[in-house]
Amino acid sequence: MSKEEFSFENYSKLKEESVKVAEFLKKNEKTVAIIAKAHPDNISASGIIISCLRKLETGSHTIIISNFENIEDRVKKTNYSIYVFIGFEAKELPNKLLKDENKNIVLIEHSFTIDKRIKIPWENIQILSLKSFELAGNLLSNSGIAYLIASGLDDDYYKYAGLAILGGLSKKQINQKNQKLVGINLLILEEGKENKVLRETTGTRIPGRESQPIHLALKYSNNPFFPGLTGNESACTSFVSKLGIAMKDQDGNYRTISALTSEETIKLNDGLVSLLMGDISNLRGPIYILETETIKDQTRNIEEYLWLLDGAIQLQKYGLALAIVLGDRENLFDKLIRELSNYHGKATTIIEEIIKNPEITEDLQYYRLMRNQDFFELESAPLVIKALVDSNIIPIEKPLILHIKENSANYLFVHDSPSHMKKGYLSFQIFQDLRNKGVIKESTIRGDIDFFYTTIKEEEMELVLKELENALAYHHKGKDSDKN
Repeated sequence: MSKEEFSFENYSKLKEESVKVAEFLKKNEKTVAIIAKAHPDNISASGIIISCLRKLETGSHTIIISNFENIEDRVKKTNYSIYVFIGFEAKELPNKLLKDENKNIVLIEHSFTIDKRIKIPWENIQILSLKSFELAGNLLSNSGIAYLIASGLDDDYYKYAGLAILGGLSKKQINQKNQKLVGINLLILEEGKENKVLRETTGTRIPGRESQPIHLALKYSNNPFFPGLTGNESACTSFVSKLGIAMKDQDGNYRTISALTSEETIKLNDGLVSLLMGDISNLRGPIYILETETIKDQTRNIEEYLWLLDGAIQLQKYGLALAIVLGDRENLFDKLIRELSNYHGKATTIIEEIIKNPEITEDLQYYRLMRNQDFFELESAPLVIKALVDSNIIPIEKPLILHIKENSANYLFVHDSPSHMKKGYLSFQIFQDLRNKGVIKESTIRGDIDFFYTTIKEEEMELVLKELENALAYHHKGKDSDKN
C-alpha cells in the first residue's frame, strides 16, 4: 500500500470516533473553548466546528495561539468545562489544565503522537489523530477531521467540504507529480462534487485568478514569482497587452485569469513560462472551485482562499482570518487585500534583492545559508522563503536556512530539502536533537516538518551551525564522517 492509499476499515473507525466526539458536543449546553494554533488548516477546522455549534445554539470561545506564544499563558485564566485543542503537539499542551479531572478535553491533530513521558491522563482525553488509527499523517488534515465531526453535528455537513479541502491543500496533501489531492481528501472532494458544493477543473494556478484583474493577479504573485512582473503593476499591464489579451470585457470591466478563453490561456501560460527561472510544473494544474461562493470572490478558488488566510495569519490578523472562514464577507476582503498588498510588496522587494545579489546566499557543503540584516524581516520571511523555493530561484537539493536577527534575538527559518526528507534525514529532527542535547537552550521549534523556525541565543549560533553541518555530514557520508 502506497503512502497515498489507506485502509477503508481504519478510516471508518476514525470517522466513527469523530462522530462520537460530535455526539459528546451535541449533549453539551455550555460554552466550548476552542484553542487553535495559528495555521490556515487549524483556523479552517475551528470555523467548521464553530459553525456547527452555532447551529446547535451552543456558545464557543476561540483563542488562536501564534508560534511565538506560550499556550499556558493564554489559557491559564480561562475556565470552561470543555476544551478543544487543534493543531498542537504533545509537548505544547498545557499540562496543568489537561490534568484537571473537571475538564473534558478533545485533541485534534492529524499527525498527533502520544508522548507517554509527559505525565497526562491520556486515557481520559478524546484524541482524533490519524496515527491513532494506523493511518498515514498525509491522508487528511485537521480541517478534514473537523469535517468528519461535522457529519455528526449537521445534516448539511457537506457544505464544509471546501474548508476541508483547503486544509488538505494547506498541508500539501497532494501528489507532487500532478498536484492533485491524495488520501481521504479525495472522498471529501467527491462528496462535495455530488452535493454541488465543489467543482474541479484545470487551469493556471495563480493566487487571484478568480477575483483579481489579470495584471493585479500577476503583480501580487509571489508563488510563482515572475521576474520583472511580480510587484510591478505597469510591467504586468504591458506584458498582458503585448500578448494580445484584452484587459477589459465589452462592458469595460477588468477580466480575470479564470475568464480567459482557451486560446488566451495558452498565450498567457506560454508568456509566463518564458519568465520562470526553473520548474514550471506547478503553473498549471488542478483548480478547486467552491461553488457556494460568489463569482470573483477571493474565496471561490480554494487555493486563493488559502492564500488569503495564510496572508492574514502572517500579518497576525487571526480574528480577520476566522471571520472570513465563518462567512463574514462585509468589507473584509478589501481591508485584507490592502494589507496584503503592502505585505507582498515587501516580500517582492526582498526577493528581487536576492536575485540581484546571489552572493547573499552562502552555498555551503551541506546546506545554504542566507543572512543579511539590512532588509530581511520576520513578518515576510515565510513568504520569501516559500517563494524562493517554489519558484526554484534557489535550488532546494539541500536545506535552505535564513538567519534573521531582531531585537537581540536570532531566528533561523529552515526549509528542508525534499530529497533529504525522502531519504529519511530531517533537519527538523536534527534541531530537535540539538535542543534535547542542550546545544540549543530555552528554545522552541515551530512550524511544519518541511518548513519551520527556531530561536537561537547569540552565543549558541556558531556552535549550532557547526553541529548542524556535522549531523548532515553524518547522514551523507556515514558514521565515520564525524571522526574527521
